[in-house]
Amino acid sequence: MSELFDKGLQIRKEVLGEEYVNNSINNATEFNKDLQELVTSYCWGSVWGREGISKKQEV
Repeated sequence: MSELFDKGLQIRKEVLGEEYVNNSINNATEFNKDLQELVTSYCWGSVWGREGISKKQEV
């Protein structure tokens, strides 16, 4: 994959848990495989990977 995907995958696993993320990616179908890659790369890697973004929400 790409560096952005790898970064997003790491963040996604930290926030959602490795088992959940692995399940989502390993069970991706031809229909939603591209969506999993897009979400992981851009939502998690690009957006959540920005400097200054906290992975923990304080209540």
